[in-house]
Amino acid sequence: MNPLLTRFLHTIHPAYFMEFPLWNTADGEVVGEFLKVRLASRFAPVSDAAGEPLGVLASLHAVAPGGEPIGGEVLSRLTGVSETPVVLDRFIRCLHLLNYLHGQHQDKILLLPVSVALLERVSQDHGRVFRQIVDQLAMPQLQIGFVLPADYAQQPDRLQALQQSYARHGFATYVANALSLMVSTATLDSHRSTVDGLDDGMVTKN
Repeated sequence: MNPLLTRFLHTIHPAYFMEFPLWNTADGEVVGEFLKVRLASRFAPVSDAAGEPLGVLASLHAVAPGGEPIGGEVLSRLTGVSETPVVLDRFIRCLHLLNYLHGQHQDKILLLPVSVALLERVSQDHGRVFRQIVDQLAMPQLQIGFVLPADYAQQPDRLQALQQSYARHGFATYVANALSLMVSTATLDSHRSTVDGLDDGMVTKN
């Protein structure tokens, strides 16, 4: 087990994610589980509208017990308890963060999708909990950006409030948009999914 995961399991996991198993695979990947659905990370480089490299976009690869991949909407329907979607969203972002820190992308900004489910249930101070988690990992200099659902581009007041809240905690924000900021890789894993469906890894900087 890598030292970072050990620290996470001894400090952050008991405080936030006790109901979500987390472990290392033989090849060093960090994977999690939710109601017997296996959760893993995928990363794809993204560029801005001018073609300049922006960072790496994290996405979720979720596999049901029978081995079939499932999408974010199916996963969301499994979250029956009102607070579970919020915790699941944060757990998935932590899973991505752990894999990012153990991988080869640390010189690039990490882009993490945020689900509609969390944004609708958390009324204020967005970014506070994730900042606490990052600080507990003793890595405050990480470059992390949050990708908000595309629909928020049509809600300027709400979008501005979210951007300001995340900025107070040191996080950049982007808006998912299928028309801008193409994924640099030609294809992504065909089984990729995210909670509440990020638009195929395409975002536009706001």
